[in-house]
Amino acid sequence: MTGNERDAHGRLIGELADLVRLASTALSEVADGLTVPQPPAGGTHAGTLEEGVTAAEKALSELRERIEEDAAGVLRNSSLQVSDRHAIVVGVHVGTEVECLADLVELLLRLAWSRQSAARWPDRLRVPLHGMGTVVPAMLAEAADLLESEDTEAGADLLATFHEVVQRQRLLYELLLSSAEPAAAGETADATLLACYYQRCAGHAVSIARHAALFAATARGSDRARGVGEK
Repeated sequence: MTGNERDAHGRLIGELADLVRLASTALSEVADGLTVPQPPAGGTHAGTLEEGVTAAEKALSELRERIEEDAAGVLRNSSLQVSDRHAIVVGVHVGTEVECLADLVELLLRLAWSRQSAARWPDRLRVPLHGMGTVVPAMLAEAADLLESEDTEAGADLLATFHEVVQRQRLLYELLLSSAEPAAAGETADATLLACYYQRCAGHAVSIARHAALFAATARGSDRARGVGEK
């Protein structure tokens, strides 16, 4: 890459990483509201959940706006040349992942609103759900960091964390299917939906990190090939 190409590439990666961080923030806010351990002094579960949902809606709105701006101003900009193929692939792939994350956050918000009048989760269900809701936003934040660092090997840690999320999901299902303390049908459905949404978000985080490493390795290989050709 030339110096100008590297600068443009760096700006694009920075913008994409910001989108992933916005998705992480929105997810974290709604997750905290859904599985808050206990209401603050003098507060209520519904009030705490509403605060989390409101903050998540604000972050989601900003994310949607940024997605539209980047799609119009970066990914579909008619000034992109053949030499920008790497940027196009990175932008389209990560942009698609972020759009899916925005859709998942919106589904989580709908679930949160529907649970405003519901009783708080019993601790045996809340603990694995809260664990997933804490780990997954952190995975997205780490994926954003990896996207910027272009570390071709650091994604392995994120994959290990994904397996941790899957284990928490399995524990939740074992609890839901236990005959010792059967959960109500509505509670079972909500908990299963929530776990599915978290697992899918975690999968997007892994995909972003995995492809960030692939894109970085490809770009470095192209630079080396170009250098050899110039000699």
